[in-house]
Amino acid sequence: MKKVMYGFAMVAVVAMASCGNATQQTKVDSDSTVTVQADVDEQVNKEAIVAQVEKIYERLNEMNENGELDLQQLEQEFCTSYYLSMKERIAQYDKDAQGDMCFMGDEGYHWLLDLVPPFSVEQVTVDMLSQDQAQVQVRLISTGVGKVVDDEDEYTAGTTMILLLEDGEWKVNNWLDPEAYDEDGYLGMLETYVKENDIPKM
Repeated sequence: MKKVMYGFAMVAVVAMASCGNATQQTKVDSDSTVTVQADVDEQVNKEAIVAQVEKIYERLNEMNENGELDLQQLEQEFCTSYYLSMKERIAQYDKDAQGDMCFMGDEGYHWLLDLVPPFSVEQVTVDMLSQDQAQVQVRLISTGVGKVVDDEDEYTAGTTMILLLEDGEWKVNNWLDPEAYDEDGYLGMLETYVKENDIPKM
């Protein structure tokens, strides 16, 4: 009788160990699935961001070709609501300003980079900061009047953009350039002007 009971106990232990392994394997498979899905989502986002950056410069080239290079309109189409709200608050505050008493901005440098359009997008490198924020390095080639074949620096330039996912679309929120702006980028210039002049929200 003792032998039978001992045999039964051994079977139970083996069965429990097998169940434990099955549970562990299921958890590993589940973790792997989550990791794979996250990688897929990140790749999809990166592809969407590259496509959006290319779309921005296609639009800029289209405007240039039609003789209506409207950078303000370009921003309305491709920038975040927060960035646009900063620009609008400053515009309202400065509408009656005279001379150099208003916000001077960078005179369109963040779009044109001192190059002459039309542009060709040479390279776009995307670094995902989160699921809805990315840092994007863009390298442009001027195919317009400003192209100087013997000096590469005269017809290529780069910039770093911060893009946010807003209402299902990637929008530009900031430009970073240590040679042109402080560490907070172009958006930081807007925010500093708003703060220093105590410009109210609209």
